[in-house]
Amino acid sequence: MTKIEIFKTNGRIVRYKATGHAEYADIGEDIVCAALSTTLQFPLAGLQEVLDVTPRFEINSDGYLEVDLRGMDLSSKEKEVNTLLDSMLIMLRELSKGYPNNLKLVEKEEK
Repeated sequence: MTKIEIFKTNGRIVRYKATGHAEYADIGEDIVCAALSTTLQFPLAGLQEVLDVTPRFEINSDGYLEVDLRGMDLSSKEKEVNTLLDSMLIMLRELSKGYPNNLKLVEKEEK
């Protein structure tokens, strides 16, 4: 099962982390894994390539991804950043409804 944690401050996503494998199907045939990978990496690519924002992030082939925007000055691009991250969360919520045995989504409010 893949566990995805969404960390928010004042209702805005400031960090997200994924661990584990979906285990829906064999490696290379796992549509849930593919959907999760795309959903989680799309906003990171948009941040870097479109908005020229480079958050701290770590990704590896063991099913780990963490993106951290805490402490970054995003004031001039806040609307665009929030749009990317909120869109990601909408997709993750839908995937977690459709594949509850393969994905656990946890949303946390940080102070």
